[in-house]
Parts: sequence; C-alpha cells; structure tokens
Amino acid sequence: MQRLSSVDPQVAQGRTKELFDTVEQALGGIPNAAKVMAHSPAVLGSYLAFSTSMGDVKIGEKLHNQLKLITSESNQCDYCTSILTAVAPAAGLSAEDILAGRTGSSEERRTKGALAFANDVLDSRGKVTDSQLAAARDAGFDDQEIVEIVASVVLGCFTNFLNNVADTELDVAKAEPVEAAACTSGACATH
Repeated sequence: MQRLSSVDPQVAQGRTKELFDTVEQALGGIPNAAKVMAHSPAVLGSYLAFSTSMGDVKIGEKLHNQLKLITSESNQCDYCTSILTAVAPAAGLSAEDILAGRTGSSEERRTKGALAFANDVLDSRGKVTDSQLAAARDAGFDDQEIVEIVASVVLGCFTNFLNNVADTELDVAKAEPVEAAACTSGACATH
C-alpha cells in the first residue's frame, strides 16, 4: 500500500495544476510518481526541469536511460525499474539494452564502461578512486560525459529514494525479475 498520498490532478490548483498540465502534455498522462512529487510544486518543478535538461546530454538518451536503470536496480526501486523498462523502447532501447542497463553488463565497451562507472559512483557515494575515474576516461568518456553520467545517477537516485519512501503504486506492469528478463532476451543458460 502506498505510504505517501498522491495529489489528485482533478483538484490541483495554481502551480501544481500547471505542472500536471505540463506532465500530461509531455507524457499523455500523469504517472503516480509525479502525483507524489506534487505535494511540493518546487520538487515537481525541479524534477521536470532536471529531467527535461537531461534530454540533451552528449552521452545520449539511450545511455542516460541505461544509467537510470542500473541505478534503479542498485537502489531496489521496483517503481522506477518498471517505468524505465516500460518506456525504454521509446528511447531506442532493445530488450538486450534494457538488460544491460539493469545488470551492468554490456558487450559494448563504452556502455560497459559507463555502467561500471555508475556502479562505482553508487558504491562509493561519489568518492570514486583515481583509477575508477581513469577507467571511465579509458572507456572513451570526456569530462562533460562523466558529469552527465554522475547526473544520470543522481536523477535516478532522487526518484528511486522518493518512490521507495512512498512505496509508490505501480501504474505500469511490474518489470520482470532480471533473471526472467535475461531469459526473455535469450541471455539465460539453458539446461
């Protein structure tokens, strides 16, 4: 059961109504996470501004979404993992790309390097070692892209933490466990 209430878009007024209108126009609906954030128009507005700005990252939308997926898996956020998995195809992610994001393993050198660095950032709470930073650079990332990787992780952490606190009710199908997703994409071992 959801532990923080949702703001009802039908009764929202002022800035909250404006923000809900923006979300609905962009997404065609208002996700439950936005309804929880709407308790504070400052929070919902900041989240929307941050999310929108991250649409222009040099690392690209696909990798940005994979970084949010690995963050959601690390933070055990079923809500975010489910939403990200549901919308991933629209961001150009295949089943294999989604699985790579969720597990942190990829055949692509740059993707694997970014996901490993994201894990390093999460595990160390940002206090990565010189060798971990060098590994990100060796994977082909410049300072701008490294900043974007960290920002993707931070954005993911915000939504993960809020949805974990709220126990936000899913408004999409729950993502399969990683093991089942691996089998669906053909990456599981056969017996």
